[in-house]
Amino acid sequence: MSQRKKQVRQRFREAVYTRDGFSCRGCGLASAPESAETELDAHHITDRNEMPKGGYVAENGIALCDVCHEKAEAFHRGEPVPPGFAPAELYALIGSSEVEARAASERLAD
Repeated sequence: MSQRKKQVRQRFREAVYTRDGFSCRGCGLASAPESAETELDAHHITDRNEMPKGGYVAENGIALCDVCHEKAEAFHRGEPVPPGFAPAELYALIGSSEVEARAASERLAD
């Protein structure tokens, strides 16, 4: 992976964790800046492969703990999604939408 790609991913995680107060938006598990990388995941609400330029924008990310991340990933696996973890519900938690996430992703530098 290129150094630039690593930086894009790191900025994405930092923006998501900071916006979400270093806490899981699913269950409220509190983390801290120094432990967020191991306790939380910056989940892509719309799969990064379906978004322009990878969707590495805060408008397409949400901080989730491992348990909640698995619930959100059910959608991407084509499995039944637990209540509260469908993409529209996750976007609502962060005050975004797929339309906003796509627009922000389009603005990412190439």
